[in-house]
Amino acid sequence: MTSATRNTVSRCSHHASKREAGYADVLVGLQYGDEGKAKIIDALAQDYDVIARFNGGANAGHTIDTPLGKIALKQLPSGVFHPHASLYIGSGCAINPWKLADEIEQLRDMGISLDGRLHISARAALVQPHHIAHDRRGSDTIGTTGNGIGPCYADRALRVRNDTRVNLMLGDLLEREAQTVMAMRRVLTGMINAEGGACPWMAELSDLLLSLPRVAHTLRPYLEPDRSWLTRRVMAGGRVLFEGAQSVLLDVVDGTQPFVTSSHTVPAYAYVGGDLPPKFHRRTIGVAKAIMSRVGRGPFPSELGGERSAQYCHAASQSRVGVVEEAQRHSPDTLLRSQDPLDVGTALRMLTGEYGTGTGRPRRIGILDLAALGDVVRMHAVDCVYLNKVDCLTHYFQSTYQGVPVRVQRDALSGGEASELKIYTGLTESAIARSRDGTLDSAMRGFVEFVERHIGAPLAGIGLGPERAGLVSLASHPPTPAPVGEAHG
Repeated sequence: MTSATRNTVSRCSHHASKREAGYADVLVGLQYGDEGKAKIIDALAQDYDVIARFNGGANAGHTIDTPLGKIALKQLPSGVFHPHASLYIGSGCAINPWKLADEIEQLRDMGISLDGRLHISARAALVQPHHIAHDRRGSDTIGTTGNGIGPCYADRALRVRNDTRVNLMLGDLLEREAQTVMAMRRVLTGMINAEGGACPWMAELSDLLLSLPRVAHTLRPYLEPDRSWLTRRVMAGGRVLFEGAQSVLLDVVDGTQPFVTSSHTVPAYAYVGGDLPPKFHRRTIGVAKAIMSRVGRGPFPSELGGERSAQYCHAASQSRVGVVEEAQRHSPDTLLRSQDPLDVGTALRMLTGEYGTGTGRPRRIGILDLAALGDVVRMHAVDCVYLNKVDCLTHYFQSTYQGVPVRVQRDALSGGEASELKIYTGLTESAIARSRDGTLDSAMRGFVEFVERHIGAPLAGIGLGPERAGLVSLASHPPTPAPVGEAHG
């Protein structure tokens, strides 16, 4: 090593030591979304100074049960009920200003003020009325929520359409309100004229434009023009928890095209969309759930009922069949005892409340896929995992499975289809019930170790109910990850 190289290393080491007290952790969902990330954020938030969002938009519903009531947050970070924590929405997010203003006002009605706590990057992408129109027209192909997120991100990359800038940011609206509203109206009018005036949502979208001054007034106090705001907080010792929207299997690049979301969901993107240098990263926390689900179209190897389930859920979402209609049509207890996996999946959806937070759409249901979970853990170097809805596994004991079905191995030569399905019989209803006080008996401990062996990471906690008290920490549980190269199964 030359003297110049030694001096460079010395300078880098000296610089790094100055920020030892500050760090960032990244929490992401490891499956297809709706794993209960908000519940884990709510449990961990007390140990952080900032809870930050780095991707996604109003298509990501995070439901939190609190002593003040239940609330579904779509854009605000899930740490809103922890008054000590600052909240940050990064430049990687797509902001629906109308829905964000509604969330802020809803919290205000609950007696929760975000003044001085909430900071929204001025560079966050701005969802516009024409984005919503485009998304609603094309949502059937992929199964999107029609909230305009994909077209918003597309315009961010396109930048200009027909000599008009279309990649507007939140700062444009709040700093140049009149010009921005006029630009939105111009693009929307041009789209409608190009299509012969046929726009079934014309009145609704026009009302959105008319309401923008009120919305801008609500959001303006929270605008953060300083691009280094979060960096300065961490350099001063701040601890950040990044909260991912959607989940890694839906990443716009890493997921199965085209059935993905429109943003990057992998943990590495937290430092791009969250506006923080990656050198502050400390660890990656994953969240999964024992009753898997997926909303929208796309591959789902462990789906109960396979393609029939996918077709049913798609048709149900189109005809607006949801929780109420399924409750009127089916008896979950009867379906649970059926020999048909599609019936079992429908029963589990009804018994475990697997319907879209924002849309009410029935979610496709699958068995716990430890093979896929292990792949994700390895690919993204996940340090620990929280597994939610473990209590819901008790429903399987009333089914023809007579145990917990799990997918434990993927055969790459067969295109990723399951090569081995196991029925885990070591877990009992009484073991789940006894574990609610935080004491794991041998049966529950055996299940935890079984999962850890197959995913290659320790479980940091298990969810035994939707409420805060339903999360059982396994901090004292010795991790038993599978050795590198061990064959699963």
